[in-house]
Amino acid sequence: MMIKGKVAVFCGSMYGPDKSHTKLAQDITTYLVKNNYGIVYGGGQSGIMGVVANTALALGGHVTGIIPDFLDSREKIHQKLNKIIITKTMEDRKKKFLSLSDIFIALPGGGGTIEEISLVVSANQLNIIKNKRMIIFNYKKYWDPLIKQYLKLPSVKYARNDVLKFISVCKNIEELSKILSKIKL
Repeated sequence: MMIKGKVAVFCGSMYGPDKSHTKLAQDITTYLVKNNYGIVYGGGQSGIMGVVANTALALGGHVTGIIPDFLDSREKIHQKLNKIIITKTMEDRKKKFLSLSDIFIALPGGGGTIEEISLVVSANQLNIIKNKRMIIFNYKKYWDPLIKQYLKLPSVKYARNDVLKFISVCKNIEELSKILSKIKL
């Protein structure tokens, strides 16, 4: 399979409130793999992260995991990935995500996912990365408070207006497909 780009999928290392989050992760991963995107993710086998990896692998997708070695005891490093990058620190992990990934998608997740969204937006603003899109998949309005905060930043003079050009929001696979079709890789 010819990979057209690498998509970092940010999501929880836990399963969330109900099975619909698992199904969402399976559906989005299936869409990405069937449209020839490689998956980059957190490298663990637990929670929604594990669902993303296992779904992609079952479909013959290419999966790269990036995980600091100290997380093995907590999240268990996935042993069946196409490529695993083990870092010493979380900071090294973040740098690898930024350099390896072409596009970023956030599914529902916790504090780590929030941090990853902010990392991508800030790295774009500071030109650490160049116009790499952060797509927030706002499933069942999960990310509404965070999206509202980002929309507020320019008007309260805590960010330039360009902060919003790095963020796209979708609520279903059709909207995701439209966003991805406009991204030049």
